[in-house]
Amino acid sequence: MSHPDHDARMRMLNKDTLQAELISDGITFIRDVEGEAKPVSTLSYFIDNVVQWHHDRNLIDGSTDKDQTLKLLQELGELSDSVCKGKDIKDDIGDMLVVMLNITTRNGVSLSECLARAWDDIKDRKGKMVDGIFVKEADL
Repeated sequence: MSHPDHDARMRMLNKDTLQAELISDGITFIRDVEGEAKPVSTLSYFIDNVVQWHHDRNLIDGSTDKDQTLKLLQELGELSDSVCKGKDIKDDIGDMLVVMLNITTRNGVSLSECLARAWDDIKDRKGKMVDGIFVKEADL
């Protein structure tokens, strides 16, 4: 089934004589005017499109970090519901990433910077599992 936002992006790409295709396993290709398929970074392709989607709908300048954080909590609730009911979580996690991209864009940071900071915090962390939760050594 086609999605209106996807269709709009495809029309925008086609205007520039490019066509994006999603192939199995989420690999993204852009077809140039000669029809040659050129792979693009799948993650950066979607990040760029989501950030543009936010700008096109005035969700960067027209919203606030507080509003978007509340939206993120709403999406977390949907993820929690799906996990508890054993449902597919891909859409829920994707929706959370969409909101996080809004917050990172508004604050001039990237997901990579945020993930790198988190990795730096946890990479040498020691601890143990307690009732299915990792508890860091300092909190034991």
